[in-house]
Amino acid sequence: MDLMGHALELLQQQAFPVYKRNIDNRDPPFAHGEFRPSAIAALLLTSGLDYHLARLKWLRDIIVERPPLPHTPYFNWGIDDFLTTKIERLLHRPSEKLLRGQLLELTSMRDSVAHPKLYLVEQLMRSDFGVIEQKAKLAAGVKHRQKTIARKLKRSERTVSLRLPLVATWISYVDMVLCVLVINRFLNLLQEKYDHYAWLGGFSVQNKPTEFFQDWSGNTTRKSILLEEWAQAFFGSLAPADQQSVQKRLRTTPSKYIQKRVGNVRIVKKVRKDGIHYELQDAPKPEFLRKPPPWKMYP
Repeated sequence: MDLMGHALELLQQQAFPVYKRNIDNRDPPFAHGEFRPSAIAALLLTSGLDYHLARLKWLRDIIVERPPLPHTPYFNWGIDDFLTTKIERLLHRPSEKLLRGQLLELTSMRDSVAHPKLYLVEQLMRSDFGVIEQKAKLAAGVKHRQKTIARKLKRSERTVSLRLPLVATWISYVDMVLCVLVINRFLNLLQEKYDHYAWLGGFSVQNKPTEFFQDWSGNTTRKSILLEEWAQAFFGSLAPADQQSVQKRLRTTPSKYIQKRVGNVRIVKKVRKDGIHYELQDAPKPEFLRKPPPWKMYP
């Protein structure tokens, strides 16, 4: 959480002010001073996510319960496996294909920061020094990993689905808001499947700059909020045109990436002497604690 929290603070307190200052002049769509905190946040967010998945594995498969949980090990990946391996094996259903691809694109962008990539960048400029077009080409002796090649647009250094930049100095605040939404949806899905085993908890945040959290009330300098609330604040901080761009890149309404899905609430009908009463039934324990994993049921 410290890694992810620091990443989100970098975006909120350092990348957002630069973005806001240049909001009417997004030419090119990334400003000087915006990519540095954004690129660092890309590293920290994915590292924090990797640690969170390792914790999920440790809680379910390594800690010995009394009585022992059946179908252990439940996850067919290890703590030391690559983040891409964990994502691919956790999101195995056909309905999760889009989210799986989006997360893998995020790791490809992370690789452009974590591993040295040298580019030859060409800029086409107007007479007023405004940038009309920018192109980047990998320098000789440098190549992408196969994972990135499979998710890269042809003749462009951006990913296919989310249009995330593969050039570290092109990473913008808008790109990172998109990444926060994707990670938030993934974590919501994990909590839906694995309950408190995948619970992330709250972050201690400051309303800095003061207009970032629009519903901030009271005189407290810090509050504890969930990632979902932070994701909503990030999306709300974007200009209307950038909000439309994010929606287009997600291929659906951003609210699906921000809000938790509302599950089916089971209401129990009980007949008593004084009439009929309806009560909410306690949620059952997560199925994954007692049922075999899909990879064992359908090898």
